Amino acid sequence: MTSSLRWRVLLVLSLAAVVPTVVVGVLAISRARHDVENEVRRGGLAHIRALGAALDGTLQDARRTVELAASQWADAPADERATQLLLRRLRRDVPIVHSLSILDPEGKLMYGDAVPTGVDIGSHSFGGYIGDAVFGADLPTVHLVVQARGRTGELMGVVVASLDLGFVRDVIAAARLGPGARVIVVDGAGVPVATSDPTMLSRASLAGNDPAVDRALSSSVEGTLSANGWVSAYRNLSGYQSLRGVRWAILHEQPEADAYALARRTTRDTLIIGAAALAIALALGVFFATKLTRPLAGLARRADAIAAGHAAEGGPITGPGEIGVLAQRLEEMANRIAERSELQSLLARGDRLASVGVMSAQVAHEINNPLTTVLGYAKLLLEDKPEAHADRNGLELIASEAERMKKIIGTLLEYARAPRTSSPEIAGDAVGTAEPAAVLRHVSALLEPQLRKARAKLVIDVASTSSVTIEAHSLQQVLVNLVQNAAQAMPDGGTITISTKPAAGGIATVITVADTGPGVAKADRARVFDPFYTTKAPGAGTGLGLAVCKHLVATAGGSIEVGEAPQGRGAEFRVTLPNSA
Repeated sequence: MTSSLRWRVLLVLSLAAVVPTVVVGVLAISRARHDVENEVRRGGLAHIRALGAALDGTLQDARRTVELAASQWADAPADERATQLLLRRLRRDVPIVHSLSILDPEGKLMYGDAVPTGVDIGSHSFGGYIGDAVFGADLPTVHLVVQARGRTGELMGVVVASLDLGFVRDVIAAARLGPGARVIVVDGAGVPVATSDPTMLSRASLAGNDPAVDRALSSSVEGTLSANGWVSAYRNLSGYQSLRGVRWAILHEQPEADAYALARRTTRDTLIIGAAALAIALALGVFFATKLTRPLAGLARRADAIAAGHAAEGGPITGPGEIGVLAQRLEEMANRIAERSELQSLLARGDRLASVGVMSAQVAHEINNPLTTVLGYAKLLLEDKPEAHADRNGLELIASEAERMKKIIGTLLEYARAPRTSSPEIAGDAVGTAEPAAVLRHVSALLEPQLRKARAKLVIDVASTSSVTIEAHSLQQVLVNLVQNAAQAMPDGGTITISTKPAAGGIATVITVADTGPGVAKADRARVFDPFYTTKAPGAGTGLGLAVCKHLVATAGGSIEVGEAPQGRGAEFRVTLPNSA
Protein backbone atom coordinates (compact mmCIF):
# COMPACT_ATOMS: atom_id res chain seq x y z
CA MET A 1 0.00 0.00 0.00
CA THR A 2 2.73 2.48 1.02
CA SER A 3 4.82 1.56 -1.97
CA SER A 4 1.83 2.15 -4.24
CA LEU A 5 1.16 5.50 -2.57
CA ARG A 6 4.81 6.52 -2.92
CA TRP A 7 4.81 5.66 -6.61
CA ARG A 8 1.58 7.57 -7.14
CA VAL A 9 3.03 10.69 -5.56
CA LEU A 10 6.18 10.26 -7.63
CA LEU A 11 4.11 9.75 -10.77
CA VAL A 12 2.06 12.92 -10.20
CA LEU A 13 5.13 15.05 -9.51
CA SER A 14 7.00 13.52 -12.44
CA LEU A 15 4.13 14.12 -14.83
CA ALA A 16 3.86 17.69 -13.60
CA ALA A 17 7.50 18.20 -14.61
CA VAL A 18 7.75 15.86 -17.59
CA VAL A 19 4.69 16.94 -19.57
CA PRO A 20 5.53 20.67 -19.86
CA THR A 21 9.24 19.89 -20.26
CA VAL A 22 8.60 17.42 -23.07
CA VAL A 23 6.05 19.66 -24.80
CA VAL A 24 8.26 22.75 -24.63
CA GLY A 25 11.35 20.71 -25.57
CA VAL A 26 9.69 19.08 -28.57
CA LEU A 27 8.36 22.42 -29.77
CA ALA A 28 11.76 24.07 -29.31
CA ILE A 29 13.62 21.27 -31.07
CA SER A 30 11.10 21.14 -33.92
CA ARG A 31 11.07 24.90 -34.35
CA ALA A 32 14.86 25.13 -34.24
CA ARG A 33 15.22 22.34 -36.78
CA HIS A 34 12.64 23.93 -39.09
CA ASP A 35 14.20 27.39 -38.84
CA VAL A 36 17.72 26.09 -39.40
CA GLU A 37 16.62 24.05 -42.42
CA ASN A 38 14.91 27.09 -43.93
CA GLU A 39 17.92 29.28 -43.28
CA VAL A 40 20.28 26.71 -44.80
CA ARG A 41 18.12 26.47 -47.93
CA ARG A 42 17.66 30.23 -48.24
CA GLY A 43 21.35 30.85 -47.65
CA GLY A 44 22.39 28.28 -50.24
CA LEU A 45 20.00 29.65 -52.84
CA ALA A 46 21.03 33.25 -52.16
CA HIS A 47 24.66 32.23 -52.52
CA ILE A 48 24.25 30.54 -55.89
CA ARG A 49 22.05 33.39 -57.13
CA ALA A 50 24.85 35.83 -56.41
CA LEU A 51 27.50 33.59 -57.93
CA GLY A 52 25.30 32.82 -60.93
CA ALA A 53 24.64 36.49 -61.49
CA ALA A 54 28.38 37.18 -61.44
CA LEU A 55 29.04 34.40 -63.94
CA ASP A 56 26.16 35.52 -66.11
CA GLY A 57 27.35 39.12 -66.08
CA THR A 58 30.88 38.18 -67.13
CA LEU A 59 29.73 35.88 -69.93
CA GLN A 60 27.12 38.29 -71.22
CA ASP A 61 29.52 41.22 -71.18
CA ALA A 62 31.88 39.16 -73.30
CA ARG A 63 29.07 38.08 -75.59
CA ARG A 64 27.73 41.60 -76.13
CA THR A 65 31.22 42.97 -76.79
CA VAL A 66 31.94 40.24 -79.34
CA GLU A 67 28.53 40.75 -81.00
CA LEU A 68 29.15 44.49 -81.24
CA ALA A 69 32.60 43.88 -82.75
CA ALA A 70 31.16 41.37 -85.24
CA SER A 71 28.52 43.87 -86.32
CA GLN A 72 31.18 46.55 -86.78
CA TRP A 73 33.42 44.24 -88.82
CA ALA A 74 30.53 43.20 -91.07
CA ASP A 75 30.22 46.82 -92.26
CA ALA A 76 33.78 46.78 -93.72
CA PRO A 77 35.00 43.16 -93.95
CA ALA A 78 37.59 43.96 -96.60
CA ASP A 79 39.43 46.58 -94.56
CA GLU A 80 42.29 44.50 -93.19
CA ARG A 81 43.82 47.34 -91.16
CA ALA A 82 40.52 48.14 -89.44
CA THR A 83 39.98 44.45 -88.80
CA GLN A 84 43.33 44.05 -87.02
CA LEU A 85 42.63 47.15 -84.90
CA LEU A 86 39.24 45.70 -84.08
CA LEU A 87 40.76 42.37 -83.00
CA ARG A 88 43.34 44.10 -80.75
CA ARG A 89 40.70 46.27 -79.14
CA LEU A 90 38.49 43.20 -78.60
CA ARG A 91 41.28 41.32 -76.82
CA ARG A 92 41.85 44.36 -74.60
CA ASP A 93 38.19 44.90 -73.74
CA VAL A 94 37.46 41.20 -73.05
CA PRO A 95 40.26 39.91 -70.78
CA ILE A 96 38.82 36.39 -70.67
CA VAL A 97 39.29 35.94 -74.45
CA HIS A 98 41.82 33.16 -75.00
CA SER A 99 41.75 33.09 -78.80
CA LEU A 100 39.89 35.09 -81.45
CA SER A 101 39.11 34.11 -85.06
CA ILE A 102 37.13 35.52 -88.00
CA LEU A 103 35.94 32.99 -90.56
CA ASP A 104 34.22 33.43 -93.89
CA PRO A 105 30.73 31.95 -94.42
CA GLU A 106 32.31 28.67 -95.63
CA GLY A 107 34.34 28.35 -92.45
CA LYS A 108 37.76 29.34 -93.77
CA LEU A 109 40.01 31.39 -91.53
CA MET A 110 40.25 35.01 -92.57
CA TYR A 111 41.81 36.74 -89.56
CA GLY A 112 43.10 35.87 -86.09
CA ASP A 113 43.96 32.55 -84.43
CA ALA A 114 43.36 29.09 -85.73
CA VAL A 115 39.93 27.79 -84.97
CA PRO A 116 39.91 24.90 -82.47
CA THR A 117 38.58 21.66 -83.86
CA GLY A 118 35.02 20.74 -83.04
CA VAL A 119 33.57 24.24 -83.22
CA ASP A 120 30.22 24.24 -85.01
CA ILE A 121 29.83 27.56 -86.84
CA GLY A 122 26.68 26.62 -88.75
CA SER A 123 24.52 25.03 -86.14
CA HIS A 124 22.50 28.18 -85.66
CA SER A 125 20.63 29.95 -88.41
CA PHE A 126 20.90 33.37 -86.87
CA GLY A 127 22.85 35.09 -84.12
CA GLY A 128 25.30 32.97 -82.11
CA TYR A 129 25.69 30.72 -79.15
CA ILE A 130 27.89 29.83 -76.16
CA GLY A 131 28.92 26.18 -76.32
CA ASP A 132 29.81 23.65 -73.63
CA ALA A 133 33.11 23.72 -71.79
CA VAL A 134 36.15 22.28 -73.50
CA PHE A 135 38.82 20.73 -71.30
CA GLY A 136 42.38 20.91 -72.59
CA ALA A 137 45.78 20.77 -71.02
CA ASP A 138 45.28 24.16 -69.41
CA LEU A 139 42.19 25.65 -67.85
CA PRO A 140 38.83 24.80 -69.43
CA THR A 141 37.52 27.09 -72.14
CA VAL A 142 34.21 27.77 -73.82
CA HIS A 143 33.58 28.83 -77.44
CA LEU A 144 31.49 31.89 -78.20
CA VAL A 145 30.23 31.82 -81.81
CA VAL A 146 28.71 35.05 -83.24
CA GLN A 147 27.49 35.47 -86.85
CA ALA A 148 28.57 38.73 -88.45
CA ARG A 149 25.81 40.03 -90.73
CA GLY A 150 25.68 43.18 -92.75
CA ARG A 151 23.04 45.87 -92.64
CA THR A 152 20.91 43.91 -95.09
CA GLY A 153 21.17 40.69 -93.03
CA GLU A 154 23.66 39.04 -95.35
CA LEU A 155 26.07 36.69 -93.61
CA MET A 156 29.51 38.21 -93.98
CA GLY A 157 31.42 35.85 -91.67
CA VAL A 158 31.58 34.20 -88.26
CA VAL A 159 33.50 35.43 -85.20
CA VAL A 160 34.71 32.65 -82.89
CA ALA A 161 36.04 33.62 -79.44
CA SER A 162 37.46 31.07 -77.00
CA LEU A 163 36.77 32.30 -73.45
CA ASP A 164 39.07 31.26 -70.62
CA LEU A 165 36.94 29.91 -67.74
CA GLY A 166 39.52 30.73 -65.10
CA PHE A 167 37.31 33.61 -64.07
CA VAL A 168 34.75 31.03 -62.82
CA ARG A 169 37.38 29.62 -60.48
CA ASP A 170 38.24 33.14 -59.30
CA VAL A 171 34.59 33.96 -58.59
CA ILE A 172 34.15 30.75 -56.60
CA ALA A 173 37.42 31.25 -54.72
CA ALA A 174 36.27 34.69 -53.59
CA ALA A 175 33.03 33.29 -52.16
CA ARG A 176 32.66 32.94 -48.39
CA LEU A 177 31.57 29.42 -47.52
CA GLY A 178 30.42 27.82 -44.32
CA PRO A 179 32.05 24.83 -42.58
CA GLY A 180 32.42 21.92 -44.99
CA ALA A 181 30.56 23.75 -47.80
CA ARG A 182 31.60 23.70 -51.45
CA VAL A 183 30.48 25.33 -54.70
CA ILE A 184 30.51 23.45 -57.99
CA VAL A 185 29.88 24.68 -61.54
CA VAL A 186 29.27 21.86 -64.03
CA ASP A 187 28.69 21.89 -67.75
CA GLY A 188 25.80 20.25 -69.53
CA ALA A 189 27.46 16.80 -69.21
CA GLY A 190 27.94 17.15 -65.47
CA VAL A 191 31.73 17.63 -65.67
CA PRO A 192 33.02 20.17 -63.08
CA VAL A 193 34.08 23.42 -64.76
CA ALA A 194 35.24 24.90 -61.46
CA THR A 195 34.85 24.00 -57.79
CA SER A 196 35.98 25.17 -54.39
CA ASP A 197 36.84 21.56 -53.45
CA PRO A 198 40.27 20.62 -54.86
CA THR A 199 39.45 16.92 -54.64
CA MET A 200 36.74 17.31 -57.30
CA LEU A 201 38.88 18.74 -60.10
CA SER A 202 38.83 15.49 -62.04
CA ARG A 203 37.37 15.34 -65.55
CA ALA A 204 34.84 12.68 -64.52
CA SER A 205 31.20 13.54 -64.84
CA LEU A 206 29.14 13.88 -61.66
CA ALA A 207 25.95 12.99 -63.48
CA GLY A 208 24.52 9.79 -62.06
CA ASN A 209 26.73 10.04 -58.95
CA ASP A 210 25.46 13.23 -57.36
CA PRO A 211 21.64 13.45 -57.16
CA ALA A 212 21.85 17.25 -56.86
CA VAL A 213 23.74 17.49 -60.17
CA ASP A 214 21.14 15.32 -61.89
CA ARG A 215 18.35 17.45 -60.48
CA ALA A 216 20.06 20.71 -61.48
CA LEU A 217 20.71 19.62 -65.08
CA SER A 218 17.16 18.35 -65.54
CA SER A 219 15.43 21.38 -64.06
CA SER A 220 15.06 24.90 -65.37
CA VAL A 221 14.36 26.39 -61.94
CA GLU A 222 16.30 26.60 -58.71
CA GLY A 223 15.73 24.33 -55.74
CA THR A 224 17.19 22.41 -52.78
CA LEU A 225 17.81 18.72 -52.15
CA SER A 226 18.97 16.62 -49.18
CA ALA A 227 20.59 13.35 -50.22
CA ASN A 228 23.59 11.20 -49.32
CA GLY A 229 24.28 13.29 -46.21
CA TRP A 230 24.51 16.58 -48.14
CA VAL A 231 22.22 19.62 -48.30
CA SER A 232 22.38 21.07 -51.83
CA ALA A 233 21.04 24.26 -53.38
CA TYR A 234 21.16 24.23 -57.18
CA ARG A 235 20.28 26.37 -60.18
CA ASN A 236 20.61 25.80 -63.89
CA LEU A 237 22.22 28.77 -65.59
CA SER A 238 19.52 28.54 -68.23
CA GLY A 239 17.28 30.03 -65.58
CA TYR A 240 18.94 33.38 -66.27
CA GLN A 241 17.14 35.07 -69.11
CA SER A 242 20.38 36.19 -70.75
CA LEU A 243 21.80 32.66 -70.86
CA ARG A 244 18.94 30.77 -72.42
CA GLY A 245 20.16 27.54 -73.92
CA VAL A 246 23.27 27.20 -71.71
CA ARG A 247 22.84 23.96 -69.74
CA TRP A 248 25.42 24.71 -67.11
CA ALA A 249 24.49 24.40 -63.45
CA ILE A 250 25.81 25.90 -60.24
CA LEU A 251 25.49 24.07 -56.91
CA HIS A 252 26.12 24.94 -53.27
CA GLU A 253 26.59 21.77 -51.16
CA GLN A 254 27.19 21.39 -47.42
CA PRO A 255 27.28 18.30 -45.17
CA GLU A 256 24.12 17.92 -43.11
CA ALA A 257 26.24 17.56 -39.96
CA ASP A 258 27.70 21.04 -40.52
CA ALA A 259 24.57 22.62 -41.95
CA TYR A 260 22.38 21.55 -39.04
CA ALA A 261 24.98 21.95 -36.28
CA LEU A 262 22.97 24.75 -34.69
CA ALA A 263 19.87 22.55 -34.60
CA ARG A 264 21.87 19.77 -32.94
CA ARG A 265 23.24 22.15 -30.34
CA THR A 266 19.74 23.41 -29.64
CA THR A 267 18.51 19.84 -29.32
CA ARG A 268 21.36 18.96 -26.98
CA ASP A 269 20.84 22.02 -24.78
CA THR A 270 17.10 21.39 -24.66
CA LEU A 271 17.62 17.77 -23.65
CA ILE A 272 20.12 18.73 -20.96
CA ILE A 273 17.79 21.35 -19.52
CA GLY A 274 14.85 18.94 -19.69
CA ALA A 275 16.84 16.15 -18.03
CA ALA A 276 17.98 18.53 -15.28
CA ALA A 277 14.42 19.68 -14.68
CA LEU A 278 13.21 16.10 -14.61
CA ALA A 279 15.98 15.05 -12.20
CA ILE A 280 15.14 17.92 -9.84
CA ALA A 281 11.45 17.03 -10.01
CA LEU A 282 12.17 13.38 -9.30
CA ALA A 283 14.47 14.25 -6.39
CA LEU A 284 11.82 16.49 -4.88
CA GLY A 285 9.21 13.82 -5.55
CA VAL A 286 11.28 11.16 -3.80
CA PHE A 287 11.86 13.48 -0.85
CA PHE A 288 8.21 14.41 -0.33
CA ALA A 289 6.88 10.93 -1.14
CA THR A 290 9.31 9.34 1.32
CA LYS A 291 8.51 11.89 4.00
CA LEU A 292 4.81 11.26 3.51
CA THR A 293 4.86 7.49 3.27
CA ARG A 294 7.73 6.53 5.63
CA PRO A 295 5.52 6.29 8.77
CA LEU A 296 2.97 4.27 6.82
CA ALA A 297 5.71 1.96 5.54
CA GLY A 298 6.94 1.46 9.11
CA LEU A 299 3.42 0.59 10.24
CA ALA A 300 3.09 -1.88 7.35
CA ARG A 301 6.38 -3.60 8.27
CA ARG A 302 5.36 -3.69 11.90
CA ALA A 303 2.01 -5.26 10.99
CA ASP A 304 3.77 -7.84 8.79
CA ALA A 305 6.13 -8.72 11.65
CA ILE A 306 3.20 -9.15 14.01
CA ALA A 307 1.38 -11.31 11.47
CA ALA A 308 4.52 -13.46 11.04
CA GLY A 309 4.76 -14.02 14.80
CA HIS A 310 7.67 -11.64 15.45
CA ALA A 311 5.83 -9.09 17.54
CA ALA A 312 8.84 -8.53 19.79
CA GLU A 313 11.07 -7.44 16.88
CA GLY A 314 11.44 -3.77 15.97
CA GLY A 315 10.88 -0.63 17.96
CA PRO A 316 7.72 1.43 18.28
CA ILE A 317 6.64 3.56 15.34
CA THR A 318 6.15 7.29 15.86
CA GLY A 319 4.33 9.71 13.63
CA PRO A 320 2.29 12.88 13.66
CA GLY A 321 -1.42 13.05 14.37
CA GLU A 322 -3.56 10.07 13.50
CA ILE A 323 -0.51 8.06 12.36
CA GLY A 324 0.97 8.31 15.89
CA VAL A 325 -2.31 7.18 17.46
CA LEU A 326 -2.51 4.25 15.04
CA ALA A 327 1.09 3.30 15.85
CA GLN A 328 0.35 3.35 19.59
CA ARG A 329 -2.66 1.10 19.17
CA LEU A 330 -0.63 -1.23 17.00
CA GLU A 331 2.05 -1.57 19.69
CA GLU A 332 -0.56 -2.39 22.29
CA MET A 333 -1.97 -5.05 20.00
CA ALA A 334 1.54 -6.45 19.40
CA ASN A 335 2.20 -6.75 23.13
CA ARG A 336 -1.06 -8.60 23.70
CA ILE A 337 -0.41 -10.94 20.78
CA ALA A 338 3.14 -11.66 22.04
CA GLU A 339 1.84 -12.51 25.51
CA ARG A 340 -0.88 -14.73 24.08
CA SER A 341 1.58 -16.44 21.71
CA GLU A 342 3.98 -17.16 24.58
CA LEU A 343 1.20 -18.68 26.67
CA GLN A 344 0.03 -20.78 23.73
CA SER A 345 3.59 -21.99 23.13
CA LEU A 346 3.98 -23.03 26.73
CA LEU A 347 0.65 -24.84 26.70
CA ALA A 348 1.48 -26.57 23.43
CA ARG A 349 4.87 -27.67 24.75
CA GLY A 350 3.25 -29.04 27.85
CA ASP A 351 0.71 -30.90 25.73
CA ARG A 352 3.43 -32.32 23.51
CA LEU A 353 5.55 -33.45 26.42
CA ALA A 354 2.55 -35.00 28.07
CA SER A 355 1.74 -36.81 24.84
CA VAL A 356 5.32 -38.00 24.60
CA GLY A 357 5.17 -39.26 28.17
CA VAL A 358 1.98 -41.19 27.52
CA MET A 359 3.29 -42.50 24.23
CA SER A 360 6.61 -43.46 25.79
CA ALA A 361 4.88 -45.39 28.54
CA GLN A 362 2.71 -47.20 26.00
CA VAL A 363 5.69 -47.97 23.75
CA ALA A 364 7.75 -49.19 26.67
CA HIS A 365 4.90 -51.42 27.79
CA GLU A 366 4.33 -52.83 24.32
CA ILE A 367 7.90 -53.53 23.24
CA ASN A 368 9.64 -54.16 26.54
CA ASN A 369 8.55 -57.82 26.68
CA PRO A 370 9.56 -58.61 23.05
CA LEU A 371 12.90 -56.92 23.63
CA THR A 372 13.42 -58.91 26.80
CA THR A 373 12.69 -62.09 24.84
CA VAL A 374 15.09 -61.10 22.05
CA LEU A 375 17.78 -60.19 24.57
CA GLY A 376 17.27 -63.41 26.53
CA TYR A 377 17.46 -65.68 23.48
CA ALA A 378 20.53 -63.81 22.23
CA LYS A 379 22.32 -64.34 25.52
CA LEU A 380 21.14 -67.95 25.66
CA LEU A 381 22.59 -68.60 22.21
CA LEU A 382 25.83 -66.89 23.22
CA GLU A 383 26.31 -69.34 26.07
CA ASP A 384 26.63 -72.25 23.60
CA LYS A 385 29.00 -70.44 21.26
CA PRO A 386 32.77 -70.55 21.83
CA GLU A 387 34.83 -67.39 21.41
CA ALA A 388 35.96 -68.26 17.89
CA HIS A 389 32.49 -69.17 16.59
CA ALA A 390 31.41 -67.35 13.41
CA ASP A 391 27.97 -66.39 14.80
CA ARG A 392 29.21 -65.01 18.08
CA ASN A 393 29.87 -61.45 16.80
CA GLY A 394 26.42 -61.26 15.27
CA LEU A 395 24.71 -62.49 18.44
CA GLU A 396 26.69 -60.04 20.55
CA LEU A 397 25.61 -57.24 18.22
CA ILE A 398 21.94 -58.32 18.54
CA ALA A 399 22.22 -58.37 22.32
CA SER A 400 23.99 -55.01 22.40
CA GLU A 401 21.40 -53.33 20.17
CA ALA A 402 18.56 -54.80 22.21
CA GLU A 403 20.14 -53.34 25.34
CA ARG A 404 20.51 -49.97 23.53
CA MET A 405 16.85 -50.00 22.51
CA LYS A 406 15.77 -50.51 26.09
CA LYS A 407 17.98 -47.63 27.20
CA ILE A 408 16.62 -45.40 24.43
CA ILE A 409 13.12 -46.04 25.65
CA GLY A 410 14.26 -45.20 29.15
CA THR A 411 15.90 -41.99 27.87
CA LEU A 412 12.70 -40.98 26.08
CA LEU A 413 10.78 -41.45 29.31
CA GLU A 414 13.40 -39.44 31.14
CA TYR A 415 13.14 -36.61 28.58
CA ALA A 416 9.38 -36.41 29.03
CA ARG A 417 9.65 -36.07 32.80
CA ALA A 418 9.85 -32.67 34.46
CA PRO A 419 13.46 -31.40 34.96
CA ARG A 420 15.06 -32.02 38.33
CA THR A 421 17.34 -29.73 40.21
CA SER A 422 19.75 -32.53 41.01
CA SER A 423 20.27 -36.12 40.15
CA PRO A 424 22.34 -38.62 42.08
CA GLU A 425 23.18 -40.38 38.78
CA ILE A 426 25.37 -37.49 37.60
CA ALA A 427 26.88 -36.56 40.95
CA GLY A 428 30.42 -37.48 41.85
CA ASP A 429 31.90 -40.75 40.63
CA ALA A 430 28.48 -42.28 39.90
CA VAL A 431 28.37 -40.52 36.52
CA GLY A 432 29.08 -42.87 33.57
CA THR A 433 32.13 -42.42 31.36
CA ALA A 434 32.89 -43.35 27.80
CA GLU A 435 35.92 -43.72 25.56
CA PRO A 436 35.21 -41.66 22.40
CA ALA A 437 37.57 -43.76 20.27
CA ALA A 438 35.86 -47.02 21.22
CA VAL A 439 32.40 -45.55 20.71
CA LEU A 440 33.42 -44.24 17.30
CA ARG A 441 34.67 -47.66 16.21
CA HIS A 442 31.40 -49.24 17.34
CA VAL A 443 29.34 -46.58 15.53
CA SER A 444 31.38 -47.11 12.35
CA ALA A 445 30.77 -50.85 12.41
CA LEU A 446 27.12 -50.40 13.29
CA LEU A 447 26.36 -47.92 10.48
CA GLU A 448 28.60 -49.40 7.81
CA PRO A 449 25.76 -51.15 5.86
CA GLN A 450 23.55 -48.05 6.04
CA LEU A 451 26.34 -45.72 4.91
CA ARG A 452 27.31 -48.02 2.06
CA LYS A 453 23.72 -47.98 0.85
CA ALA A 454 23.64 -44.15 1.06
CA ARG A 455 26.98 -43.93 -0.82
CA ALA A 456 28.43 -41.95 2.09
CA LYS A 457 32.05 -42.20 3.21
CA LEU A 458 32.82 -42.06 6.94
CA VAL A 459 36.16 -40.59 8.01
CA ILE A 460 37.24 -40.81 11.68
CA ASP A 461 40.00 -38.59 13.10
CA VAL A 462 40.77 -39.20 16.81
CA ALA A 463 43.12 -36.58 18.27
CA SER A 464 41.99 -36.95 21.88
CA THR A 465 41.87 -40.23 23.84
CA SER A 466 40.54 -38.75 27.08
CA SER A 467 37.47 -40.32 28.63
CA VAL A 468 34.37 -38.12 28.72
CA THR A 469 31.63 -37.88 31.32
CA ILE A 470 28.73 -39.52 29.52
CA GLU A 471 27.44 -43.05 29.32
CA ALA A 472 28.73 -44.95 26.32
CA HIS A 473 25.28 -45.87 25.03
CA SER A 474 24.18 -42.20 25.30
CA LEU A 475 27.23 -41.02 23.33
CA GLN A 476 26.60 -43.79 20.83
CA GLN A 477 22.99 -42.68 20.43
CA VAL A 478 24.07 -39.05 19.92
CA LEU A 479 26.64 -39.96 17.26
CA VAL A 480 24.32 -42.39 15.48
CA ASN A 481 21.63 -39.69 15.24
CA LEU A 482 24.10 -37.11 13.92
CA VAL A 483 25.64 -39.47 11.35
CA GLN A 484 22.24 -40.66 10.15
CA ASN A 485 21.06 -37.05 9.75
CA ALA A 486 24.23 -36.23 7.77
CA ALA A 487 23.73 -39.24 5.47
CA GLN A 488 20.08 -38.28 4.87
CA ALA A 489 21.18 -34.72 3.98
CA MET A 490 23.37 -36.10 1.14
CA PRO A 491 21.06 -38.08 -1.19
CA ASP A 492 23.79 -38.19 -3.85
CA GLY A 493 26.48 -39.35 -1.45
CA GLY A 494 29.30 -37.46 0.21
CA THR A 495 31.78 -37.52 3.08
CA ILE A 496 31.03 -37.55 6.80
CA THR A 497 33.93 -36.67 9.10
CA ILE A 498 33.94 -37.42 12.86
CA SER A 499 36.83 -35.95 14.80
CA THR A 500 37.76 -35.58 18.45
CA LYS A 501 40.13 -32.98 19.87
CA PRO A 502 40.82 -31.40 23.24
CA ALA A 503 38.84 -28.26 24.01
CA ALA A 504 40.51 -25.04 25.10
CA GLY A 505 41.97 -25.49 28.59
CA GLY A 506 42.15 -29.27 28.29
CA ILE A 507 39.19 -29.92 30.60
CA ALA A 508 36.78 -31.07 27.90
CA THR A 509 36.71 -32.89 24.58
CA VAL A 510 35.12 -31.60 21.39
CA ILE A 511 33.55 -34.17 19.07
CA THR A 512 32.57 -32.80 15.66
CA VAL A 513 30.41 -34.40 12.99
CA ALA A 514 30.76 -32.60 9.63
CA ASP A 515 29.26 -33.43 6.24
CA THR A 516 29.45 -32.13 2.69
CA GLY A 517 25.70 -31.66 2.30
CA PRO A 518 23.74 -28.43 1.85
CA GLY A 519 24.20 -27.40 5.48
CA VAL A 520 21.70 -25.90 7.92
CA ALA A 521 20.30 -22.47 7.12
CA LYS A 522 21.12 -19.75 9.65
CA ALA A 523 17.42 -19.16 10.24
CA ASP A 524 16.99 -22.83 11.30
CA ARG A 525 20.09 -23.22 13.50
CA ALA A 526 18.41 -21.80 16.60
CA ARG A 527 15.43 -24.21 16.33
CA VAL A 528 16.85 -27.51 15.10
CA PHE A 529 17.18 -28.76 18.70
CA ASP A 530 13.54 -27.96 19.58
CA PRO A 531 11.24 -30.97 19.97
CA PHE A 532 9.12 -31.79 16.91
CA TYR A 533 10.92 -29.23 14.74
CA THR A 534 12.20 -30.75 11.50
CA THR A 535 13.26 -29.54 8.06
CA LYS A 536 12.62 -32.90 6.45
CA ALA A 537 9.66 -33.70 4.26
CA PRO A 538 6.40 -34.68 5.99
CA GLY A 539 6.62 -38.26 7.18
CA ALA A 540 10.42 -38.37 6.88
CA GLY A 541 11.18 -37.31 10.46
CA THR A 542 9.56 -36.67 13.84
CA GLY A 543 11.77 -33.81 15.01
CA LEU A 544 12.86 -35.68 18.19
CA GLY A 545 16.32 -36.92 17.15
CA LEU A 546 18.29 -33.73 17.78
CA ALA A 547 16.11 -32.88 20.79
CA VAL A 548 17.07 -36.21 22.38
CA CYS A 549 20.75 -35.59 21.49
CA LYS A 550 20.67 -32.22 23.22
CA HIS A 551 18.94 -33.74 26.23
CA LEU A 552 21.55 -36.50 26.54
CA VAL A 553 24.50 -34.10 26.14
CA ALA A 554 23.02 -31.54 28.55
CA THR A 555 22.31 -34.26 31.11
CA ALA A 556 26.02 -35.17 30.98
CA GLY A 557 26.98 -31.52 31.58
CA GLY A 558 28.02 -30.77 27.98
CA SER A 559 26.74 -28.71 25.10
CA ILE A 560 25.89 -29.20 21.42
CA GLU A 561 25.70 -26.58 18.67
CA VAL A 562 25.50 -26.45 14.89
CA GLY A 563 27.41 -24.30 12.43
CA GLU A 564 29.01 -24.27 8.99
CA ALA A 565 31.57 -26.88 8.01
CA PRO A 566 35.21 -25.67 7.88
CA GLN A 567 35.41 -26.13 4.10
CA GLY A 568 32.46 -23.77 3.64
CA ARG A 569 30.08 -26.49 2.48
CA GLY A 570 27.84 -28.62 4.65
CA ALA A 571 26.96 -28.60 8.33
CA GLU A 572 29.09 -29.23 11.41
CA PHE A 573 27.67 -30.34 14.78
CA ARG A 574 30.05 -29.72 17.73
CA VAL A 575 29.52 -31.78 20.89
CA THR A 576 31.52 -30.57 23.90
CA LEU A 577 31.74 -32.99 26.86
CA PRO A 578 33.71 -32.61 30.08
CA ASN A 579 36.59 -35.03 30.59
CA SER A 580 36.25 -37.59 33.34
CA ALA A 581 38.43 -37.05 36.43
